[in-house]
Amino acid sequence: MDPLAGIIKSIQDTYDGEPWHGPSIKKILSEIPAEKCDSRIGGGHSIIELVLHITAWRGFVVRQLQGNQDFDITDEANFPNGKDWHQAIEELDKSQGQLLKAIASFDKQKLQDFVPSRKYSFSKLLHGITHHDLYHLGQIVMITKQF
Repeated sequence: MDPLAGIIKSIQDTYDGEPWHGPSIKKILSEIPAEKCDSRIGGGHSIIELVLHITAWRGFVVRQLQGNQDFDITDEANFPNGKDWHQAIEELDKSQGQLLKAIASFDKQKLQDFVPSRKYSFSKLLHGITHHDLYHLGQIVMITKQF
């Protein structure tokens, strides 16, 4: 299998497909009522902050794949405050399309090249965004156990 096709499949499965590990990102988020999006455990980040954080890092990946070497995540963008649950979900959905399009357009010959200003390759970045999404999804699931 083409390495980019495999990455795309993994991202699709975990986002809105049938991943082996359990419910997809979309499935879990669709079951969270808007009035619970500010829920958190202790002093941790809220559900909406985690969703916006996932979206921000997906944006980082897209910009790096597009060759925008100057783009980086600012402290403000890393865990933004959000109040509109439906808008946060729309932004995340939009990021899915942007991410898949950017990966499909990326030159697989550059997979082992290092991401500018980072100590890892594009291959590691692309595999890592799925890991990142699922790590924070686990946090979100733990928060929902309090409902």
